[in-house]
Amino acid sequence: MKLLTRYVLAIAVAAWAVLPLRAQEVFPSKPVRIVVPFTAGGPTDVIARMLGERLSEKWKQPVVIENRAGGGSTIGTNLVAKAPPDGHTIGMVVMAHVVNPAIRSDLPYDTLGDLAGLSQITTSACVLVAHPSVPANNLRELIVLSKAQPATLSYATPGAGTLNHMSGALLNSLAGTDLLHVPYGGSAAAHADVLSGRVPLMFDVWAPVKEYVRAGRLKVLGITLKDRMPSDPSYPTIAETVPGFEVVSAFGMVTSSRVPRPVIEKLGADIAAVVREPAFAAKVRDFGMEPVGSSPQEYDRFIRSEVSRWSRVVRESNIKVQ
Repeated sequence: MKLLTRYVLAIAVAAWAVLPLRAQEVFPSKPVRIVVPFTAGGPTDVIARMLGERLSEKWKQPVVIENRAGGGSTIGTNLVAKAPPDGHTIGMVVMAHVVNPAIRSDLPYDTLGDLAGLSQITTSACVLVAHPSVPANNLRELIVLSKAQPATLSYATPGAGTLNHMSGALLNSLAGTDLLHVPYGGSAAAHADVLSGRVPLMFDVWAPVKEYVRAGRLKVLGITLKDRMPSDPSYPTIAETVPGFEVVSAFGMVTSSRVPRPVIEKLGADIAAVVREPAFAAKVRDFGMEPVGSSPQEYDRFIRSEVSRWSRVVRESNIKVQ
């Protein structure tokens, strides 16, 4: 009887050992859905479609892009969190993914518990720009101006709770400035008012404002990355004046945390391999972003670190978002 028991256990252990291999061999077994939590046509959607095309070729399965906009990206992300845990539903996320837990008490999912990182796709700088009429030409001068005229200088963003909003809150916290936040219903309206001079300042990602800067319609006061941008090294970082300031804009991919770990590892490895392809990386750089292609473990660490950091900023700045 003992011999039989040992024999059965040996078979069970052997079967368990090959499960990861089999999971990787059969995945994907049907079309894969990439959920984009924004409308079609934006940079997140374009990057997702680029990825989907290459992943479809790699997997020999259709990859379908599904746009589910709304709720500050939470509607689409919730769809991913609640999807069948077989790895055939994955989602694009932006930095709202790590800010939302700090500012929204009604999230329909647990960001860290219900979702698993697959790979960070890109990283890019945010930038603090000013209308040419602003008398400050660098960050040090802006800080002096803000302290001399508290609660008079304002900065525009695409909306409350965005990374752009958080960038201004972080600057106020670290530099002692008193910049007022002016949220808009999107980037286009914010750009229009800053370009006209109705609002003097704006935090935004580099790609959509760089042409305005090069045309002399806006001026750069600081880049939010820790180091200067390799593509435009003449622009100083905010950290050069305010030590410890760093804001990174990033795109990534997640799936349900209930998906078997071998499938998560395969998804992450395949996505990262595509991101690192020279042709794909070149297209990403055309958008003003840098390709990353991290592992699931690396992206999970990034997500947890950013959730912790922005939660602290929100508490210290007493930010309220309706």
